[in-house]
This record gives sequence, C-alpha cells and structure tokens, in this order.
Amino acid sequence: MQALARAARGLWPAAGRGQVQVQTQAARGIVVQVRDGNLERALQVMERKMRSSGIERLIKRRTEHHVKNSEKRVLARKALMARVRSQELGKSLRDILIKKIRGQ
Repeated sequence: MQALARAARGLWPAAGRGQVQVQTQAARGIVVQVRDGNLERALQVMERKMRSSGIERLIKRRTEHHVKNSEKRVLARKALMARVRSQELGKSLRDILIKKIRGQ
C-alpha cells in the first residue's frame, strides 16, 4: 500500500497555499482533500480510506505476488471449511424439503 502511495506522490504537482484539490476514485467513491498543499497528509488519509474500504485486498488479489506457504494453508483451510458448511447447509435444506413433501 505504501508503495502505491510513494508512486502516487510524483503524479500530482504540489498545491499552492489555501487551495483545496479533490481527487475522486469513481468506482468506490473515495474522496480525498488536499488542504494547504499538504499532500503527505492527504496520502495518509487516502491509504486509511482504501484499507477500510477493502480496495487494498482487491489490489493484492489481482496483482501477482508471492504467497507464503503458511498463508496458502490458512486460505485452503478456510476454503475447505466454507465448502463443508455449504454442503451441510444443502443437506439440511434437502432433508427439510423431503420431510415437507412427504408430510403433505
């Protein structure tokens, strides 16, 4: 995330005193105001908003980066548990429907 912020620092010229600039990301509606030319503070606010809105996770998911084996194991376990819960829910719903049909 900080790498994105560092890369973004060179994209915008410094604002003059008293000016307010607004940068908007249309997809998520994030608005960051640059007050008194304080771009560093605006980037910190943008990073915090991106983290809280989940954009950081979306960016990481789309970019190719190394995933540690421990992370792979955790993600695999979570996926397995979600699959098992889904199958259990399907079985219980099927049993309820069968009982309902047979009862009528």
